[in-house]
Amino acid sequence: MPVSDEILAKEYSLVMERAYAFEPIDGDLTKWRGVVPAITSQGEIFIEVMIVLPSDFPSSPPVVKVISPITHPNLTEDKILEMRMLARWRSSYHLFQVIVEMIRLFSKVPASSVDEKPRRIDPQTHLNPIKAQEEQLALILEQKKRTLAEIKEKRLSELSGRALQQEKKIHLDDEILGVENELFAIEQQFEDYEIPSHEFAKKYFSLKKRLYLLETRT
Repeated sequence: MPVSDEILAKEYSLVMERAYAFEPIDGDLTKWRGVVPAITSQGEIFIEVMIVLPSDFPSSPPVVKVISPITHPNLTEDKILEMRMLARWRSSYHLFQVIVEMIRLFSKVPASSVDEKPRRIDPQTHLNPIKAQEEQLALILEQKKRTLAEIKEKRLSELSGRALQQEKKIHLDDEILGVENELFAIEQQFEDYEIPSHEFAKKYFSLKKRLYLLETRT
């Protein structure tokens, strides 16, 4: 069974708002292509990456494949990128978090060339996808502004019960996503030894409690 349009639309919106230099391949929201910076002994380069969402996403993690000719400790022979978050995947994770974690990985663990220097990708050549994302984001923001204006206008004439419930659900979904993102961030920090265990435990259980209370309202 293919990924539902509702899930794909949400992932698309999140990538446009929270990640950069990635776009669907030929309009297919289950296949993405983009560039990420990576450190090497010769300096920073940009590498091309493809991400494929499985049919049972988000139950199963995406598959990340590196297109550029590089070697890296986290790359398999088939150029599949292995990451801790993919190995410990949770259905609450999102595509934009995969992109963020990938950038984080390549900024910490150096890549190296295969036979020749990896092809350096001029970021200028990728401005079109980025500009397209910026335009899409501008459209999304404009749409949200219109929606907010409509909501305010409806409030003046007394919102119907159904419209009010819909507005509350949107705000609740945003709150849940924010808490999930905070949980994801502190888990990565703890696993990278960036915060002590007592601090992690305190923040983790506080966020889990907050998430539980939010989910009981859905």
